[in-house]
Amino acid sequence: MIVRELTGGIYFGEPRGIKPIDNGERKGINTHTYTTSEITRVARVAFDLAKKRSNKVTSCEKSNVMEAGQLWKEEVQELHDKEYKDVELSHMLADNCAMQL
Repeated sequence: MIVRELTGGIYFGEPRGIKPIDNGERKGINTHTYTTSEITRVARVAFDLAKKRSNKVTSCEKSNVMEAGQLWKEEVQELHDKEYKDVELSHMLADNCAMQL
């Protein structure tokens, strides 16, 4: 089962758009942001589903290069430690996750 966040992050972050730059080229801009409540909402869904299935969650993010990914990892771990200690949690970098799928 894959639980994927699609209501925040890079899809709705501001600023965004396509802008001209000085050398005549254009640049695409997206801003990747998450709030703690956006992260914990999705993590709760994953943990609650895991309790009904394998009792395991693998959280995938880009904590090695993105601050939003670092926050994601920290918040998921904190929620796990406070409310879901009975669910096995592991973290995986998104590139590794894609390779393993």
